[in-house]
Amino acid sequence: MTRTRRIEEIMEAMKSFGKDKYEKSELLDEMFKLQQDIVRLTFNGDDSSTSDLRIWDVERHLEQRNRDCGNVADEELRKFKEGSKALCNLIKAEISGNRGEAKAFRFLQNIRTRNIILRNVELSDGNRRAELDAIVITPAAVTIIEVKNTGKNIFIDENGDYFRTGEFLRLDCNIADKMAVKEDLLRNALADTALRNVPIRSILTFTNNRIEIHNKYSGIRTCFASQLSYVVNSMQSSHSLSEEEMEHIEEMIRNAECKEAYPFGFDVAQFKKDFATLLTILEEASMKPEEKEETVEIVVEKKVSVRGLLKKLLTSSVFDRTGSAAATAALTIISAVVVNAIRK
Repeated sequence: MTRTRRIEEIMEAMKSFGKDKYEKSELLDEMFKLQQDIVRLTFNGDDSSTSDLRIWDVERHLEQRNRDCGNVADEELRKFKEGSKALCNLIKAEISGNRGEAKAFRFLQNIRTRNIILRNVELSDGNRRAELDAIVITPAAVTIIEVKNTGKNIFIDENGDYFRTGEFLRLDCNIADKMAVKEDLLRNALADTALRNVPIRSILTFTNNRIEIHNKYSGIRTCFASQLSYVVNSMQSSHSLSEEEMEHIEEMIRNAECKEAYPFGFDVAQFKKDFATLLTILEEASMKPEEKEETVEIVVEKKVSVRGLLKKLLTSSVFDRTGSAAATAALTIISAVVVNAIRK
């Protein structure tokens, strides 16, 4: 089998990410399937025997195989590790986000006032698109909840620039612009109703209460998730929404919701090809020592046969009768046979 065909065979064996587009809710499961494909093909096992292994186990295994084979695939290993790091970061981010949202949702259950809670609402106006982690409808307002699950201290400046702090400030995004888009999309969803002027508020909530938050932007309120129900309960408005109005707002938002599939922001095809190429090269390198071993054994056998022939000739009576000239000629013939045997 050629190298190209073997690479194609490995790629065909990976069944994850078979579609061009995915909804956000599908991504984590599909990334886990891709990880399991990589593990299964590396260790030649079924799902039950490799279920506890992860991508970092694959990396360590392939690094060792590469060393054992004389570092024949250093560049291919580098590419695979870069892709693995990116994939692992995406998995971690998705898990972290899901855990953070789940924690915030639990605290939202403590809201005392009448409320309707919508989770993971996707809205679009054709040009802009956003996911709202939660929308809380109360008599006082419609509140957008943005959940952050981070271990870094946070600084938000007067312009709404959102920084993660440490030894250096690292700009993450302009949270003011991000939340303004979400508010606009939500306002558009309510535009055709008599409730289009209902107050819309935004809360940026953090699930990790061990970090420090410094917010200098007045347009967004920040709090820890444990304070979320208190902040929502304390909101006031000049107009109190009735239960019917709240239900109508919920209906309008659900009608405007736009859950669409979109391309995954990671080059899965290239990652699969990098893995398949690396594995193929290591398989080829692992086979070469065995081939050399067989070749050596054949040569040794032929040498033994020639040695036996030489012994018979030297001890035969031919040498006694013909003398040194014949002996020299015989040795020349034997030498030619030896050389020919080794070449073969």
